[in-house]
Amino acid sequence: MSPRFGRWSALLAVCGIGLWACGEPPDDAETWDESAEVDAEPGLSTGTGLDEYESMMQDLTGCQGRASTYIPPSGRFYLTTFGGPGDGGRMSCGSNTRNGTWYYAASRQRYGCGSHVKITTPSGRCVVAQTDDYGPDVCVERAANRPIIDVAPVVARALFGVSAVGWSEHRSVYVKKVSASTRLGPCR
Repeated sequence: MSPRFGRWSALLAVCGIGLWACGEPPDDAETWDESAEVDAEPGLSTGTGLDEYESMMQDLTGCQGRASTYIPPSGRFYLTTFGGPGDGGRMSCGSNTRNGTWYYAASRQRYGCGSHVKITTPSGRCVVAQTDDYGPDVCVERAANRPIIDVAPVVARALFGVSAVGWSEHRSVYVKKVSASTRLGPCR
């Protein structure tokens, strides 16, 4: 094989994998605002400038450890899950563990530590969760082409009847901040 062919076939393989992994956004996908602010974990530089944000979105290696602060006006997100049995690590707000047994969500950079958010499916099922962790990485949202709300397995089970959900499943939900006095768990 010639060196020239080897480079092209490698490039085509990488591009093919990228297209397969990311695919086209679904017909109902809203365009994600590329000028959205990006926040960083303490100790990292923030990426709030549009130029830095666009650069980061093109170079996905630079987006790890950063999460978007963008809240879409429609409230539409894709749902993903994290944590579960045996995952006893503390969350970034420090109030609980991500063991999957209580109604939590990542997204403190959007809504604040300890905030309550109402997560509703298009069919009307809803759950109230507490934002106790940071994330997800903007890399994941870029791949999904939509903001993501990362939640406990118990939230996904109440909404969709499954314990694990990935962004590629395109499980749309609407997220709205509600009063901190709103009870956690399935809506009444």
